[in-house]
Amino acid sequence: MIVNPGAGPADNDLASRLKACCSIPRIRALSQKQHKRLGQMLIEAGLITPEVLDRAIVEQKKSGQFLGAFLVSQKLVTEKQLLEVLQSQLGLPVVDLATIAVDEAAVGRVKEEMAKRHCALPLEIEGRSTLVVAMSDPLNVAALEDLRFHSGLFIRPMLASGSAIMEAIERFYHLDRSVDQVVRELVADEDQVIIRAVEEHEDLSVEQPEMQDSDSRPIVVLSNWLLKKAVEERASDIHIEPQDRELVIRFRVDGLLREVQRFPKWTQGALVSRLKVLSNLDIAEKRVPQDGRLRVEIDDRRVDMRVSTLPITGGEKLVMRIADQARQVDMKDLGFNPRDRERFCEWLSRPQGIILVTGPTGSGKSTLLYSGLKQVQDVTKNLVTIEDPVEVSLQGINQVQVDEKAKKTFPGALRAILRQDPDVIMVGEIRDKETAQIAFRASVTGHLVLSTVHTNDAAGAVTRLIDLGLEPFMVASALIGVVSMRLVRVICPKCTETYTEDAAHLNRFTSNPQGGSVTLRRGRGCPNCHGSGYVGRTGIFELLEVDANVRALVFQNAPDTAIRQAAAANGLVSMGEDGLRKVLDGITTLEEVARVVYIPDQSGKVCPSCRTVLASDFDYCPSCGSFAGDHCESCRRRLTGEFAHCPYCGTATRHAPARKKARTLGLGADPEDEERLLDSNRGEEDGPLRRAS
Repeated sequence: MIVNPGAGPADNDLASRLKACCSIPRIRALSQKQHKRLGQMLIEAGLITPEVLDRAIVEQKKSGQFLGAFLVSQKLVTEKQLLEVLQSQLGLPVVDLATIAVDEAAVGRVKEEMAKRHCALPLEIEGRSTLVVAMSDPLNVAALEDLRFHSGLFIRPMLASGSAIMEAIERFYHLDRSVDQVVRELVADEDQVIIRAVEEHEDLSVEQPEMQDSDSRPIVVLSNWLLKKAVEERASDIHIEPQDRELVIRFRVDGLLREVQRFPKWTQGALVSRLKVLSNLDIAEKRVPQDGRLRVEIDDRRVDMRVSTLPITGGEKLVMRIADQARQVDMKDLGFNPRDRERFCEWLSRPQGIILVTGPTGSGKSTLLYSGLKQVQDVTKNLVTIEDPVEVSLQGINQVQVDEKAKKTFPGALRAILRQDPDVIMVGEIRDKETAQIAFRASVTGHLVLSTVHTNDAAGAVTRLIDLGLEPFMVASALIGVVSMRLVRVICPKCTETYTEDAAHLNRFTSNPQGGSVTLRRGRGCPNCHGSGYVGRTGIFELLEVDANVRALVFQNAPDTAIRQAAAANGLVSMGEDGLRKVLDGITTLEEVARVVYIPDQSGKVCPSCRTVLASDFDYCPSCGSFAGDHCESCRRRLTGEFAHCPYCGTATRHAPARKKARTLGLGADPEDEERLLDSNRGEEDGPLRRAS
């Protein structure tokens, strides 16, 4: 309802009182001019006539209602028209209470009875000295003074309709009842679960009855349901994103975000505050980013979560990184092929040196390092890690959390670790020259060091270290090898199906065009995979071992391209080739490999006869002996396209004529047709120029 500012003190007294209790310059400006009453504003706006106003005032006094509420009840004006008049006169913004998040701390400043009496809803505390309040009549001096006195803050009024304010008062002052309606629609009784925060030293067997009293609150039930659903769906991150009119919940599953739920906007404050309380964050601080940690018990198992808040235009965005202790991956489940796994384990068995893992954020580097630590863990060894942050707690391993505020940085903590008699050291990331120097010095003094750097491929890690300021001789003498990795989604086993793909689609992974067709697998999409066709992820890898040839190039400060070529001569399998192998084995899809690997730098070859994945510099398949090069067998010049004959020497090419004849004879592009036609081409291999001579 709209409160009538009429029937008050003198205009000059009204203006001075408005100036004292309000923080809005527009309201204060009323002290410089004569104050108009609501009825006069409505007449000037042409909404009512003076005769209608006089009759309304008489009837309003009999009913005891305020003038604005009476006019609305008699349908003489609408609430929207009243708001437009007040907005044009005062210049105040109109707020839509259905699309904003209300601060619980602000609501707590004003009692429900007073909010209803003055038709005013506290929205937020601004600058620790001003209370923003939605009011149907910001010219009600008595209401402004009453709110200022009881809240102890200056009042900044905003306009809203009376019915919307009264509805919002019922919702926000009885938030449990409002959230309970959402919970009943969303969470079944059998899906409700008790989740509680646990301390590092806390015993799971010890019950805490005082915590159980609050587990039945609707907002607690809602937050518990959200955390449990994220763990059940194998989410790695929870994104709680405030939008203009809704609160959007998204889960990152298998590397990609997926929208899970949309909540009403008014649930934002309560849900975010609940999660901030669990994470030991300051719920009153909403202007700066905050970071915290949360360890909860879900279905009798502990789950670690990293919590980060970020103030955005719609409120506070909250992201929770989930580290489920029950989902720790063993070395054999990472996706290594047997040869690469054996090589990596051999690196880990060395007594000293440094092993690096490269890749972007979220590519599985930490998981690989944790698996490596478990591989070398033994009662006779002292294993120490320094991380920012500690993502997974490992039993029997000493883990150090970086704390910049406490001046516990990577270099400082690493120096302290070296005085702790370590055997194996894991450095979460080499970010600067100082950390790199200490790590490499430790690796040449009898310690095995594991760490990560951010580069696109394995060869780039070597040049990255030199760019940081390390001497080439130190890198060459200490570095054992580099693992570059990405994560690709695995085809869902419950909806997998085979399909025939044109081999030309493999050309983005190969350096020589291919014909024919190949049988691959993909996921149709089912409830098990939420229609995506994928469940889980596996790794694709590139292992660069620092042998004598690579070490010599590092000494010479050679570019990464030269290092890569030398490693390829020693059997380097690129990520593109490893991914293509997994595609042909039916583990993942071409689209997944193309999504995570930059193909022009990671190309491989496919044998046209046996479909074996080859290195990009192979000319003949080592399995069947078929020619797989992209140059002329006679003059060795490079060929492009589907040339029937070499344009330089006239020699017939091996594959293009077979494909051309196959299409002419209607045989398609089947490899058996090509091979059968190759025999008919052998009599013409001398080429037209040789026959003419």
